[in-house]
Amino acid sequence: MGDRRRWLEWGKDAAIVALSLSALYLLTMTPLVQDSGLLAQSSARVWEERGDVTLTAAAYPSRMAVNTGQGRYGVQYDQVEVDRLFAQTGPLLGEALNSAGQPEEISWQHWQDDLQQVGIYFDFSGQIPLSALGGWLQDEGQCALPGAARRIALVQGEDNRVYLSYQESSGGFFRCLTQLSASLHLEPVVEGVQENEARFAFESEQLAQLLDPYTLLTEHTGGAVYRAANPLATSGELPRLLEALSFSGQNHTAISGGQAFLEGESRLEVQEDGTVLYRAGQEGKYHVAHSGEQPTLAERIETVRQMAQATLGAYCGEARLHLISARETGEGWLIQFGYQINGSPVWLHDEGWAAQFLIREDYVTQFTLRLRSYTATGEQALLLPVERAAALLPALTQQSRELVVQYRDQGGETLAPLWVAQ
Repeated sequence: MGDRRRWLEWGKDAAIVALSLSALYLLTMTPLVQDSGLLAQSSARVWEERGDVTLTAAAYPSRMAVNTGQGRYGVQYDQVEVDRLFAQTGPLLGEALNSAGQPEEISWQHWQDDLQQVGIYFDFSGQIPLSALGGWLQDEGQCALPGAARRIALVQGEDNRVYLSYQESSGGFFRCLTQLSASLHLEPVVEGVQENEARFAFESEQLAQLLDPYTLLTEHTGGAVYRAANPLATSGELPRLLEALSFSGQNHTAISGGQAFLEGESRLEVQEDGTVLYRAGQEGKYHVAHSGEQPTLAERIETVRQMAQATLGAYCGEARLHLISARETGEGWLIQFGYQINGSPVWLHDEGWAAQFLIREDYVTQFTLRLRSYTATGEQALLLPVERAAALLPALTQQSRELVVQYRDQGGETLAPLWVAQ
């Protein structure tokens, strides 16, 4: 959480806005990705089940790059194109994760060398547990890799081998051998890709002095402007929300800034600004369904993903949810989701996340939801080219940071894209 607060402060200093041109489409409007099954949504309530659990992908990349050996194709801030590419390459990543051998720590120089080899690069924006990612991308997959990662690469190595390289959430770099063949699996995917001169900051002598070395540089002119609203301000939406959470509306009382609903010792508060707070009694009502004796991390994530999708996802309009992190704390498993618009994160208030869940043992014992709805206004915004935006950083910060396009939602009615240094 501390890192995210620092990100906020850096972003306040480094945000630069101008007018833009781009189009936004929802993932659900992309038949190729719908057909892939990678991102299918389920309406079943996992917390009401006790049997087998069907896992659904809770994470997807927001940017990708393919190195053909002759050049690189990179895409970001275009979720339709990222989803199309991921539909083709996601199953390959799943096979690699589930066949990966023992990881070995490597140097940052080795990692940079891997990013320049023939291969595929995935950036998930959040810190995604590798064991869960392997299960989402391949039915009955069993990924034994520990830890979580945001950046992952499949790279061609010596002797026709394919390696899985990644930057772990601690910041270290790791590499492991997979059972994939470069000639049979990797090369057929990268051969048909047309390069577009995408590059990483460490490959540019000038930008390497200004930016985080793994900032992906692609042509980008901006993004759409969005209208933001509190969906619970619309008459009749509160009963719908209560139904989605399987919560009775009979026992309720007015509180400062909203209403409180009680079921036994459990309490649900719905505030006027669209914030929803839940605190369980001795035994929570939201059970984590699991197939084995104890729930896996993927099953924990699936339970709260469905809760988030049934609530925030049902109201968020032209945004979608993405997994930010899932980590074990002294209180239990803390799992966070955020909003994204066309691959750009939406930073809410001071913390950034849209939903936060706490799981103790087999139950969700606490959660906070921030319901927001986003609709394109038809206006376009232009941003400075990344090179010009990066040139302003030395006046704002003494450290090299990644520049990303982000939306800020502080409760206002309009969102425009910003360059933010994180």
